[in-house]
Amino acid sequence: MKLWRMFSSFLANSFFVLNWMGFVWVSFVMASGKDGLSVFLSLPWGSFLTELSNISPQGNVDSGSVWIAWLILSLAYSWAMLARQHSLHKESSPTHLDVASLVKNKKREIESDPELKQSLNKLNQLLKNS
Repeated sequence: MKLWRMFSSFLANSFFVLNWMGFVWVSFVMASGKDGLSVFLSLPWGSFLTELSNISPQGNVDSGSVWIAWLILSLAYSWAMLARQHSLHKESSPTHLDVASLVKNKKREIESDPELKQSLNKLNQLLKNS
């Protein structure tokens, strides 16, 4: 199961990087035209969803609308990836309460087993003498 989780994480991270590389490349190609960076100002920012609804075999869709949709989906995917990484990081780091309860449980386990307690006392004495 861990191998599958690593593989799916690798695929998600690869898609994330490739998506943004493609987006930056397409943006660079758009800006390298005769209009330069002003091409982004002339995009249909207010009506791109309406223009995307014209997608059909015979319909023409403005490339600017597709670029805006790609931008929004990329930002949403990035936000989801960051939230996932944050939640995974939060899960993996033990809290102070978890460590304290672990120590308390181990202490209780040592005190309940006389042989283990005696072995640890001998080890402790050996360490003090050395």
